[in-house]
Amino acid sequence: MPSKTITPLAHGILYDGLYTFALRTVNIFGALAVGILTARVLGPAGKGIYALPMVQAGLVSTAFAGLSSATSYYLLNGKAGRHIVGPTAITTLLFVLVAALAVLPVAALAHAMWAAPAAIASLPAAAAVNVISGYVVGIRRVRVATTVTLATTIVTFALTAAGLILIARTPYVAIAAWIASTTLVAAIAFVAMLLHARRLGLGNPVNLRAYVWMALKVGATALVTLLNYRADLYIVAILLPPFDLGLYSVATSAPQSLLLPTQVAALVTSPHIGGMERNAAARLAARCVRNNLLTAIVICVALFVAAPLVIRVIYGSAFLPLVPSLRILLVGVVALAIGSPISTYYTLKLARPEISLVLSGASAALCIAGSLILVPHFGIAGAAVASTVAYVAGQGLALFYFARGTGIAPRAMLVPTQDDFRLYWSLLRQLYRDTVHVFTLRLHAPGKPT
Repeated sequence: MPSKTITPLAHGILYDGLYTFALRTVNIFGALAVGILTARVLGPAGKGIYALPMVQAGLVSTAFAGLSSATSYYLLNGKAGRHIVGPTAITTLLFVLVAALAVLPVAALAHAMWAAPAAIASLPAAAAVNVISGYVVGIRRVRVATTVTLATTIVTFALTAAGLILIARTPYVAIAAWIASTTLVAAIAFVAMLLHARRLGLGNPVNLRAYVWMALKVGATALVTLLNYRADLYIVAILLPPFDLGLYSVATSAPQSLLLPTQVAALVTSPHIGGMERNAAARLAARCVRNNLLTAIVICVALFVAAPLVIRVIYGSAFLPLVPSLRILLVGVVALAIGSPISTYYTLKLARPEISLVLSGASAALCIAGSLILVPHFGIAGAAVASTVAYVAGQGLALFYFARGTGIAPRAMLVPTQDDFRLYWSLLRQLYRDTVHVFTLRLHAPGKPT
């Protein structure tokens, strides 16, 4: 990418990124508000009970990511148009039914069958959100996905606060508010997507079997990746009491929430990586990796130092026992920041999600084995160690394979270049000029004083 002039691609990514960053920043504060509300009202034990159906639903609904990637792929590369609707609807129904059955053994294993109905009730909304996310990436309107996420967070906070204040301060009221809010927003957004799809061109037919197969492959990859990243949380839910689950759920969510800029970069570059020529897509993925890594290091170092103060102020002194686990997790979270662009390249550009599946599978096995060994002896700190080792090992394998397949040296994916910093400066200058231009137009608009 030229260093002296900003390209249309960089300009488009910049403003998609700024919009997404702004809304996701608000969303982070909204999610933080929900977390603070439930933590302070319910305490660690109540927080753990509140988290149980979310943990169960989160495990099985992770496979819904296949719906998102398959929809994006056929819109971007298959030029599916309106033909995408039929295969998407059929596959979504199939995925929801299978996931609902899968919740039951998960709940039984955790000795929490009472949470299964709530987990199952949340599945249609989770599937719809994934379909919507894939659709908007496929039509190159990534900003909509962030808007839906923000709307869900706002409605969740409003209904949760109303329920806990007006009905009862119990985790069951908070669970009901979570289900109602996610279902409401997902239903509205899904109907809007269907109405928009009617305006698309007819496009190329989509083979249902091929669509389902890709969704299954990506879904399996997402599930294995989740086990790689979050097997520790599920093992904590099975082996330790709700009090510990409440602590660890905060420890795992806090650092990842702060990696907002890296999440934004992965989202806004995904349609470009999926739609560019292969070598150009690989280079863009590599640039995204090294920029994400730099951002993650800065954020995680700051949180590592300030962790006790942050936890005490935000969640209260009852949650201070999670600080050592949080600090251990931060080391691995740095590695997490580099994975999404590589996964996007294999999924949306090469249509080979099985590569990420194999790489994540090896790391997931390490995370599960480590958690089973360490959690009974060291509690949530042992879970954090197992998770961090898996993060670093998994992303190391991904970088090695990506470098070998693309010919891009590992250094080019890990170390920002002078051209990167020149591009940052060009983007900032472009943003400044555009901002001045907008204010100048408003200042001299008809009816305004000059």
